[in-house]
Amino acid sequence: MVILTELAIGALIGLIISTTGVGGGVIVLPILTYFFGLNALAAVATANFLSMLMKVSSSYMHFRLGNIPLKGAAIVLAIMLPSTFLSSLLVAWLGSFPEYQKTVEWAINLLVAAAIIFSLYLFVHRMFYAAPIQKNIAQGNPFQTMALPAVIAGIVLGATGVGGGIVVLPMLLRYMQLNIKQAIGTSIVVTTVLSGASALAYAQNEYTNLKLALTLCIGALLVMPLAKYLLIKLSERAFQYMTLLLILCSAIMMTLKAIMQA
Repeated sequence: MVILTELAIGALIGLIISTTGVGGGVIVLPILTYFFGLNALAAVATANFLSMLMKVSSSYMHFRLGNIPLKGAAIVLAIMLPSTFLSSLLVAWLGSFPEYQKTVEWAINLLVAAAIIFSLYLFVHRMFYAAPIQKNIAQGNPFQTMALPAVIAGIVLGATGVGGGIVVLPMLLRYMQLNIKQAIGTSIVVTTVLSGASALAYAQNEYTNLKLALTLCIGALLVMPLAKYLLIKLSERAFQYMTLLLILCSAIMMTLKAIMQA
């Protein structure tokens, strides 16, 4: 019965990640914390490992659909990978000291809330003020403009597990001017690699719940055909509103959590 519940939850997570790019910080972290009782460090470690496992198949699906500009994805990875790995190592090291563990967990929750709120602003700005943004970005090199935000996004992903839909997706929309399906596909393939690097860093301190992550991943694989069908049939505007709704709900939830633990 427990395994069936884990498979069902994994299927729901997989469907959301595959179709919106939102996952680790918005869906997985709260589920691991509230439904499975993991502390913040274990939740981040397990979420990163689970995100990597789930997004391998999603990356392949988006590649087959032509949603991933490979050159752009490679540049984003080159910028984000070092900061992601190093921030994961630092958080895992600090969390290994009992006297710092509560402070680290509170800081993680606060950083998650801040990242979600900022990403909500970027996403809304993209949806309703796209023309002015495109004009400003066109005047310079989008990758030079993206360098600092990408480094910051890598730090946030490594420290909190928040990645694809909350940090990377709005960044791609804002600075690379991709359409929503390209941005979702690129964010998924980029965060597959970054989540793997972060999971490797956390694994050295044995924070990751491997069994739970593998079971949830199997559940996610079961819904890949449905996710592919939705990606083909639904419009870009529908995906925009779905993603916006998830980010908004996440912003409210994680802000309340950070306030309660203050």
